[in-house]
Amino acid sequence: MPSRPLRLLMVGSHPADTFDQAGGTLAHHAAQGDQVTAVTLTTGARSHHWQLIDQKRKLQEELDVEGLLEQAVKEKMDEVRKAAAILGLHDVRTLGFEDDEILLTREMVEAVADVIREVRPDIMITHHPYELGGLKLHATTGQAAIYAFQQAMGAGRGRKPTHYVSKIFFMNPMGYMGHNTLAYASTAHITTIIDITDVIDKKVLAMDMISSQYYGGAYSRKCHEISDGHTGGLAYVAYGEAFQAFFPECGYTLPFSEADIRKAEGLSEEGMARRSEIVAARMPLPEGMGFSSEHRIAPEQYRT
Repeated sequence: MPSRPLRLLMVGSHPADTFDQAGGTLAHHAAQGDQVTAVTLTTGARSHHWQLIDQKRKLQEELDVEGLLEQAVKEKMDEVRKAAAILGLHDVRTLGFEDDEILLTREMVEAVADVIREVRPDIMITHHPYELGGLKLHATTGQAAIYAFQQAMGAGRGRKPTHYVSKIFFMNPMGYMGHNTLAYASTAHITTIIDITDVIDKKVLAMDMISSQYYGGAYSRKCHEISDGHTGGLAYVAYGEAFQAFFPECGYTLPFSEADIRKAEGLSEEGMARRSEIVAARMPLPEGMGFSSEHRIAPEQYRT
């Protein structure tokens, strides 16, 4: 065990990335007294405020988005703070870049490097730099974080001291496989799964706060039941979050925990029961929300 509390820095693209991709892991670290800082490159107001997007789509005419943007940003950041509080996270920031600017820029790298020098994280979590073939703001954010890591340990510019991040993890590295034909697994691997079964309820409730993306209610429960449930099942636990280590692990002996001993010596029945626990899908829905099948696509609509 480390001799002092750890410092973690989460670098995401959009506000909800903190919660749906690494929320359980961050909650664990916060609960054990580690310092957790969650930073997003953007507020997500242009691309992930889906209520605003639907408003523009319904009108079928020009909508003064700029006039509505300030309120949309406020709503997004209010959602983030509420969700973060549920997970025990209190240092939540945005760097304020526009979320329709998806190309990597020097300004992005320098902004993240400044945060690294300020926070001085032991561990940094970010997106895989080649997610969806690199054609997504998630990938751009991952690239910015890696370049920022390199910049932060150099002399750089300004007066902030240099800093070296000892461990970097890419969150949910396999999560977007199949979304397009450029998403491939040649550089994406799962090296680490964190058992989040004890905080899956908090993760669902945190996602309930992201109402501007319709994440609350049924979606939050189904999403985490199938995604975190599948990931956890790979490690014979009920719910898990997947990560890919950027650096190889270095230790005095090979890592092996009491949990590994229990899995090795336990019965198959015990392992299957452990991975079959259902929590997320059984959580009560927020008041006024329900499950619905009215928007199913009819079989005849698939005919080409």
